[in-house]
Amino acid sequence: MIKKIFAISTLVFVLLTGVIFVYNYAFKKSDPKIETPKIADEGKLESSLSNTTKTKGDGKPETNSLITAISDESVFGAVLAPDGKTIYCFAEENGQLNQIDFAGKLEKVISTEEIRNIQKAFWNKPRNKVAVRQSGDSGSSKFISLNLSQKTAVPLKEGVDSVSWSGLGDRMIYKYFDPDTRKRTLNIANPDGSDWKKIIDIDFFGVSISPVPGSSDVSFWPFPEAFTASSVNIVSYSGENKGELLKGRFGADLLWSPDGKTAAVSYTDQKGGHKTDLALMNFDGGEFRSLNFPTFVKKCAWTDNSKYLFCAMPGNVPEAAILPNDWQEGKIYTSDTFWKIKIATGEKERLIETENINGAFDALDPFLSQDEKNLFFTNKADGKLYKMEL
Repeated sequence: MIKKIFAISTLVFVLLTGVIFVYNYAFKKSDPKIETPKIADEGKLESSLSNTTKTKGDGKPETNSLITAISDESVFGAVLAPDGKTIYCFAEENGQLNQIDFAGKLEKVISTEEIRNIQKAFWNKPRNKVAVRQSGDSGSSKFISLNLSQKTAVPLKEGVDSVSWSGLGDRMIYKYFDPDTRKRTLNIANPDGSDWKKIIDIDFFGVSISPVPGSSDVSFWPFPEAFTASSVNIVSYSGENKGELLKGRFGADLLWSPDGKTAAVSYTDQKGGHKTDLALMNFDGGEFRSLNFPTFVKKCAWTDNSKYLFCAMPGNVPEAAILPNDWQEGKIYTSDTFWKIKIATGEKERLIETENINGAFDALDPFLSQDEKNLFFTNKADGKLYKMEL
């Protein structure tokens, strides 16, 4: 009897164990996995994190190059200040000249002179003098000359419509139109316009002027225009040693290297053309060679050693655009990528990957910090000053 009860108990135990096993592994579902809800910008957030938290060899986080605005409003004439650690720029709101740090923080007000309707600022090399072009009545322009050392502001005479500075920055070079004789001349004068002297007669309306660094020569050419075959000329400040460096290039514009041995030249492939290119030539116009890089020199900056060019390459240019006219006149805005070009070889290096360009930028008048770790430019689309950490 005892054996029979034991056998029945054993059978019940086995059946009960089997039922529990089947319930746990065959019928009971596992608990659902709890997931954090995704937000709409999760992909952007992940991309941003992956781009800004790369690790250096020492294990410390490394921030990738991103472009950030360092001004809240439009500025004019932004340049590296003489100390190499700050920036000079004119504020659009009140026209005063400010000194800001690389983060955009106001360090000092250099001049409280209220200069309204600023179009462009022309700095001398020491950055102690600047000529400011303002829009006047009926589309005309007028200039005011600021001497930061003497804290003076002097209006230049009417008829001045293009300005630059001598290599040393102590004399002003300008184009003057005489309404009585209807003649146009290139002249040199003191910063306030006094003690002027004619350099040479010229026969075109709009002119670009640039001294040749390291020499007593000045180069000049017609303002870049798609339907004008430019002639780039050179002459000494005394009016002697006249020469022609370049001719027959439509929409041509120049940017001399700091050592004066090379000029970067942008131009279009044909009259009224759409395709642009960047080329190099030496100080006497020889050794002209294309860099196969479509841009304008107003989007480029030389390094101090004259070995590299930092340039923005315009993108999203409409097929019907006439260059450089439509860009200069504000009919189109570009979406740029950023590059470093080695002059000796033409080798090109991308400064920032496309996915790291956090917006559309139409770069104008770029310049570098002394250590070449920061590239600054004005965004032509909104007028603000931007910084790219390299």
